[in-house]
Amino acid sequence: MIDKLRSGLMEIFVERFDTRLASEFVDLLEGRLVDSVKLVDLVLEIEQRFGVELSFEELEIEDFRTVASLAERVARAASSGL
Repeated sequence: MIDKLRSGLMEIFVERFDTRLASEFVDLLEGRLVDSVKLVDLVLEIEQRFGVELSFEELEIEDFRTVASLAERVARAASSGL
């Protein structure tokens, strides 16, 4: 499941942000690949694409550090029904 989430998240970056990431471990924050506007777009796209709800109050900035960490967060949300 994690591999599928990582792949799907990588696709979101290509489709929504016209950004092809070198790997799922690229630091999105240090590389300035996400900003506050993209962060909101990203969360909304994830919720729609993967059928999960990501509460902004429960999200940590570290969840958005890499595609790999984001996939882990989405997996937790999916398994807990959040």
